[in-house]
Amino acid sequence: MRPAVAIEELTKLKEEAGTFTRSNDFGSGFTSWENRVRAVLSRAFGAESGQVERFGKISYSPWVFYDGMSQAEHDRSFRSGISEAQGVIEAAIYELRLIGGDEPVDEHAYDPDLWAHVKTEVEDGEWGKVASQTAIFVENHVRTWAGNPQDRNGNNLVGKALYLKVFDDASDYRLGRQASEREGWRYLGMGFAQALSNVDRHRIQTRDDAKRYALGVLGLGSLLLTQLRYEHGDILQKAAE
Repeated sequence: MRPAVAIEELTKLKEEAGTFTRSNDFGSGFTSWENRVRAVLSRAFGAESGQVERFGKISYSPWVFYDGMSQAEHDRSFRSGISEAQGVIEAAIYELRLIGGDEPVDEHAYDPDLWAHVKTEVEDGEWGKVASQTAIFVENHVRTWAGNPQDRNGNNLVGKALYLKVFDDASDYRLGRQASEREGWRYLGMGFAQALSNVDRHRIQTRDDAKRYALGVLGLGSLLLTQLRYEHGDILQKAAE
């Protein structure tokens, strides 16, 4: 579930919790609410997540019962449980906002084909997959556009060797007008392969700044594709046909 959607649903469910004020509110409405909260938390964080576990441990009844317990005491315990549930929901909303769930990504800032390839992962907040899929897609696109260049043994060029060949001064796909510009684009492509692709193509990273990192990889990959389209749109179109 996309973080932004989860935030919206959890906000509604937190407000709905405020309508349950007495222990007599136990019933189909309360059960439906409880199941919906659990479903959203599971979709947003995973069924085995701490958020789901904390919500499941909330008690809405007194811990100790005794003869003659008043309705007011039952109601007080019920409201205490509801308050705790609202706290769990609020904490979950806070966590989702920390990963950028309330900040939609501008799809128009990226290469359209690349965006279409990673759109689902971006919307679902699967930032590790965004980085890895970007690295794979960009290298595959560059290789295809350049006519699948091969080494002397007839093997497909990959990684650094691919960008070195495609952006070589003698290549039809070199980028930049002057020698220094062409060298810069060539090193940028090779750096993308060595610093990013070699890591993200082979494993999905887990890191605290996963969104920021993934969008950086997405931006760099998009830059390479955008510049290729800008300088060689005519021959790229023919290569795609």
